Amino acid sequence: MGVILGRIDERLIHGQMALAWLRQYPAEVVIVVNDQSAKDPLQTMLLQMAVSGTVICEVVTVTDAKAAIELNSGKKIFLCARTPDVYVRLLEMGVKIPQINVGGLYSAAGRTQYYKTIFLDEKLKEDIIKLGQYPVKVEHRMVPQDAETDIIAELKKQ
Repeated sequence: MGVILGRIDERLIHGQMALAWLRQYPAEVVIVVNDQSAKDPLQTMLLQMAVSGTVICEVVTVTDAKAAIELNSGKKIFLCARTPDVYVRLLEMGVKIPQINVGGLYSAAGRTQYYKTIFLDEKLKEDIIKLGQYPVKVEHRMVPQDAETDIIAELKKQ
C-alpha cells in the first residue's frame, strides 16, 4: 500500500475532494502537506473535520511529510498539497507517489489560465514540468470522472 494519489489544490480539502476524490480513491489516511496549516491548530482541526468519519487526517509540514508517510505505509494514503513544489520535494526525498492530480491552482495576479481551474505563473509551470523527471504519472482533472489530461505534455507545447 502507501500513497495512492497526490492532489494539488490550493483549497486542500473541500467538499469536492471529500465527496468525489475520496470515493474514487478510497484512502484510510489523508495527509495534508502544508507548513502553514500544520503550524495552525485551528486550520489543522478544520481540515481534519472536513474528512471526519472513517478517514484519518494528518496535517504535517513538508519536513515531516516523509516520516508521516512512512508511519502510514501499511495504509492507503491520499496526499494533499497546495502547490507542485511540495511534490517535487517529496519525490526528491525518495517518497514513492504513483500519480499526481493537478486539480486547482486558481486565478491570481501574474498567472495565466491554462484550463478552467488551472492558472499558472512561470514557477508553478516549471514545477509541474519538473515532476516529469520522476517516475510519476501527472495529470489534470477537476473531478475523478473527467478524462485525464497529460498536463506536462500540454505545458511543454506552450
